Amino acid sequence: MKMSSEGEDMKSILFKGGLEVHFSEEGKENHHARSVFRCVIPPGARTPMPHYHERFEESVTGVKGTTTWVVNGERNDLGPGVSLLIPRGATHYFANHTKESVEFSCLITPGILESEYFEDVASVVNVEGLPDFDKLQGVMRQHGLVPVLSVRQKIVFAMLGVIRKFKS
Repeated sequence: MKMSSEGEDMKSILFKGGLEVHFSEEGKENHHARSVFRCVIPPGARTPMPHYHERFEESVTGVKGTTTWVVNGERNDLGPGVSLLIPRGATHYFANHTKESVEFSCLITPGILESEYFEDVASVVNVEGLPDFDKLQGVMRQHGLVPVLSVRQKIVFAMLGVIRKFKS
């Protein structure tokens, strides 16, 4: 547990490459009404593969810098104070294309996506060498996120899987 600048307890998950997720409220604390967290994305950090949510909506609000979000094929540049609603079933992903770290806050309703998801993802990606992308997709599905990969991405992940097995 970390303390936020406001003095509140905050659960934080850190990823290889510098990506950070800081929870200020989890669904288990409020009968799953909502989960609230802040993400810090350094330049060039790996971010989640395109996906959609089966059972919850996500509202994101820019806090610092500009994050690029693509929702159902439409690009949205999210700066401080700008919000975006990502409804259930909307395929989306985001990236930091700037030279500075960016931050945004997320509101998940209902609050069924909690810190355990990010801890599970961290256990797959915070490894030496290449992460197991099949395992990562399984973690996503287990928590209600459905990966949406292009044919090219599927080929790349398959090739990385072969390389990963060869190296181990």
